[in-house]
Amino acid sequence: MKALIAALSEKSRSAIAETVTLCGNYEIEFALSYSEALQKITEHAFDLVVINGDSSDRAKKTALTAAARKDGGVILIESGVGFEKTVMQVAPKGVIVIAKPLAKASLLAAVQSVYAMNMRIVGLKEENRDLNKKLEDLKIIDRAKIALIERLGYTESEAHKYIEKQAMNLRVSKREVAVSILKTYEF
Repeated sequence: MKALIAALSEKSRSAIAETVTLCGNYEIEFALSYSEALQKITEHAFDLVVINGDSSDRAKKTALTAAARKDGGVILIESGVGFEKTVMQVAPKGVIVIAKPLAKASLLAAVQSVYAMNMRIVGLKEENRDLNKKLEDLKIIDRAKIALIERLGYTESEAHKYIEKQAMNLRVSKREVAVSILKTYEF
């Protein structure tokens, strides 16, 4: 997994990186300015973006840009001055905001939350991929059934049983049988 840490000072970058590495096996990139962070965000997908803000609109803009990409979680660390206003502006867009002075436990909890969310997203993407493959298989099998019905006069039930039996006898998937039928009967 990839993480981007945008912090102006080396001390902040190191402290944030140390906490991030506790929560997962992240490949960490650093941005030394908000403009560099924006450039990296637009060029690459990150599972985690941590921005050590300075109460500027540039920090908020960077956080909002990262959140708009929907690649992963975004954490904005902001000072107490205007903290509530910042939360109201960026939290509805999916940005987690943590107040300064930064407590390591707060950052750790936020990074762990993002990591857990990313793991759920990975699982959901895999499930979605599997479901799309099954749907595609069903479409091909249905087309093969239609070909058997139209060309050989099978009923829907007979076509279904034929495909299942061929798959079992040949020890291949129903999709493979259906593809073979389509090659034979579709033009």
